[in-house]
Order: sequence, then structure tokens, then C-alpha cells
Amino acid sequence: MKREPNLVISSASQRIVEDGVPFKVEIYKLEGGDGWSLEVVTEHGTSIVWDDPFEDDRAAFEEAISTIRNEGAVAFSNGGSNVVLFKQ
Repeated sequence: MKREPNLVISSASQRIVEDGVPFKVEIYKLEGGDGWSLEVVTEHGTSIVWDDPFEDDRAAFEEAISTIRNEGAVAFSNGGSNVVLFKQ
């Protein structure tokens, strides 16, 4: 039976606070895989995942920070028209 690849978590993953709003920036990839995935989780548990992988983890982190600052931390944390809420 083939072993499932491990999930590699980047050391660039971290909690940040922008304009008083906390976020968790998660950057990861499958062991042996190409490209890093980027996910930003808000304090309310909303997860925003980028569709396209990043060449390196630093580029993914910089994209997260840039997007949060450009969208505005409060607006980003409240979601936009493309947010799908899950039932709890």
C-alpha cells in the first residue's frame, strides 16, 4: 500500500495582527510536491484559500500581507461577496 505524503508546514506560517484584527497565515505543501498553498484564517474561523500555488513560501506570505493590507483588515476579515458560510 502506498504511503500518503506528509503535509509540510512552512516556518513562514504565523499569526499576525493587522489594524487590530488577528489572522492566522498558514502556508503548506505536500511532501515532495511543487508549490506552496496559502490559507488565511480569520478570528471567526473563515478560511480564505488561494487557488494557485506559490513557487516559494516567502512569496505566499508576502501575498497574504499584501492582500490583507489592500483589502483592509476589517473588510478582509468580514469576507466579501464570494464567502460561503458553513453551517455549524
